[in-house]
Amino acid sequence: MKYLRNILVWLREKRKKILIGIGIFLLGSLLLLKVLDWLYPLHTGRLTYSTVVLSSDGSIMSAFLSRDDKWRIQIRKEDIPESLKKAFIYKEDKYFYYHPGVNLIALMRAFFQDLRARKVVSGASTITMQVARMLNPEPRTFFNKFKEIFRALQLEMHYSKQEILEMYFNLLPYGGNVEGIKAASMIYLHKLPIYLSPAEIATLMIVPNSPNHYKFGNNGTAIISGRDKWLKRFGKAGLFKDAEIQQALSEPLFAKRVEIPKIAPQFCIELAEKYKGQSYIQTNIDLDMQKKAQNVLTEYVQKLSLYNITNAAVLIVRNKDHAVMAYVGSANFNDDAHQGQVDGVDALRSPGSALKPFLYALAFDQGLATPKTILYDVPYNFSGYEPLDYDRIFRGKVTVEDALLNSLNVPAVKMLSNMDIATYINVLENGGCHSLVSQQKKLGLSLVLGGCGIKLKELTGLYVSLANGGQFSQLRYTKEQPETKPVQLFSQESAFMISHILTEMERTDVPANLDDAEHFPKIAWKTGTSYGHHDGWCVGYTDKYTVGVWTGNFNASESPELSGASCAVPLMTQIFSTLSVYNDFNWLRFPPHLGIRWVCSETGKIPSSYCTNQVPDYYIPGVSPNDACDHMKMVYTDEKGTISYCRNCMPKTGYVEKLYPSYPPEMIAYFELYKIPYKKIPPHNPECTRVYTEKSLAIQSPVSGMQYILMKDESHKIMLKCNAGNDVTTIYWYVNDKYYGKSKPDESLFFTPDAGSVKVSCTDDKGRTAHVRITVREI
Repeated sequence: MKYLRNILVWLREKRKKILIGIGIFLLGSLLLLKVLDWLYPLHTGRLTYSTVVLSSDGSIMSAFLSRDDKWRIQIRKEDIPESLKKAFIYKEDKYFYYHPGVNLIALMRAFFQDLRARKVVSGASTITMQVARMLNPEPRTFFNKFKEIFRALQLEMHYSKQEILEMYFNLLPYGGNVEGIKAASMIYLHKLPIYLSPAEIATLMIVPNSPNHYKFGNNGTAIISGRDKWLKRFGKAGLFKDAEIQQALSEPLFAKRVEIPKIAPQFCIELAEKYKGQSYIQTNIDLDMQKKAQNVLTEYVQKLSLYNITNAAVLIVRNKDHAVMAYVGSANFNDDAHQGQVDGVDALRSPGSALKPFLYALAFDQGLATPKTILYDVPYNFSGYEPLDYDRIFRGKVTVEDALLNSLNVPAVKMLSNMDIATYINVLENGGCHSLVSQQKKLGLSLVLGGCGIKLKELTGLYVSLANGGQFSQLRYTKEQPETKPVQLFSQESAFMISHILTEMERTDVPANLDDAEHFPKIAWKTGTSYGHHDGWCVGYTDKYTVGVWTGNFNASESPELSGASCAVPLMTQIFSTLSVYNDFNWLRFPPHLGIRWVCSETGKIPSSYCTNQVPDYYIPGVSPNDACDHMKMVYTDEKGTISYCRNCMPKTGYVEKLYPSYPPEMIAYFELYKIPYKKIPPHNPECTRVYTEKSLAIQSPVSGMQYILMKDESHKIMLKCNAGNDVTTIYWYVNDKYYGKSKPDESLFFTPDAGSVKVSCTDDKGRTAHVRITVREI
């Protein structure tokens, strides 16, 4: 006692110096630690995570290996249940929240144990020290233990306790390339950590101590034995209630390695590449909608395979916020025989007629047409380009809405020729069709018929703009993707008129399941079929959703049965049947500035006094054309109607006034070509002094009955020229009854004929015709 008393007296006398010494020691230690931290900075570069793609509700759609090829799925604060945290801290480091990274008491005890054994038998590692070791794994030696201590102190300097604990849970080894609680929980126990039971927590707690011994699926007895030992300790420590412990002890072990989900694989791969290094990517995908769309598509393609059509793709967009709700890139990602890993949503394919609605929407906004405007489905030659309709039948006079509903090619090309094609291309590019930028130099009038490459996601985005009153915004694939500033591609009035046309049911591509399906919403849709039957498209929309569909073969092989109407429309309607869409048949809202007026059914123009048949038509006030109808004109003729008079030669008596239809020259040529009877204006009075001579139509070149010799492999052309009356303004030429081109009466055209007998015909704009036959010989 006397000795102890002397020590206390000495300490009391020297306490000031002792405190100063301790302070200097601590300050020096801290300064030394700072210097060492600067000289040997901490690196956590090994801590890279798997990229995980989530659906809109946070469910895992797919995951990808980390940069060091590990399944290391980042566990975040909100993913860690309190029970998991308590159990691990109790087992590994009871004083985790109280020490600076190193437990000095435990460390001293371990030091003497190791010294006595002359090897490392007890490390006294704190959780922070274990993190340091897992970040930089090295052999267990005394020197490396000091490094581990230093790194642990560094970790405590730079990270909070919560961050260190998260690192710990993310680095725990579970055998093979599986690391971290979350990866192990999902891969072996098939659930997220937040749903783990006490028995499962104890299981995941013991495995990292010896991953090679506690192998899931191989050594279940050893795992259960180790688990139960710790469960009993938890019970004694009061970490869990007695009832929970008893239930946990009787809980069987269900642990077997399973694959991470692979939902929408093409979509997830694309996002993982785009956001490389990001731990979590939360999409706007509705998981239920995605699974239903995939199942419908896969089952549907099985039926199409009977016609050698082996794939399809679907994209579903929620119109109000442009969010992509479902993304199905192919019928079966694992179908190598049919290139199932190709992404049909992102593939560049010919859209066929699917771009026509945007042409007519632009025409409405430019004041070129209204829905009832008359167009002409007749033979045309656009500098050598002669478009044909799908069925190769010309229909003559049609309205804009008929041309769009029946997807007629010639009127669409004619409409595009009447406007600036660059403006049309610019509208499509502003509407998200960025694939067209690299194709601009190759784009011509065939663009509107599918003479370009476009992606399903681009096309679907364009149709979303029609559903949203002409406003386009970029499609939103992820939650973090901000909404872009909308671009007004078309007026609200124009978008309404196109949508109204596309909801009409009197069309050839109406599937059987829409005829009497009362629960179906009112859908606006348009099809497209590429040249050669390589691609079948359909995009449909309501006010809530837009569904884009592509059908075909990824190897670009054709199928005679492949078309948008027969293959894509039924799939589109089946997809809509899986959506929870309220059956609102009045979702099309009439724009406040759109007008309705009566027009002549013959021309779609403002009626004149001669217009007896009038129909209502939508129009945009101040924009739509206001031309008066001119489909009939008054002509002075003799009483028999054999000749017509002008005011210069009209007799004082013996004439009558008669109404004759005023056909445009292309319609007259169409009537003459197909021998369709029509009411002609009688020839002009031959004695009229104002018309010097009335020439009948005659072909000057080529000469009738002549044989023309052409050199083989050389380009030789034959001139087309005729004599026509001075009342003629346009001549239409035909070769073997096929429209070739038009010219003025004093102009010449040239053509290269095939060998054999050739018929050359021409028609003037008054309906007169002439024919010659020649023989062409090739030497």
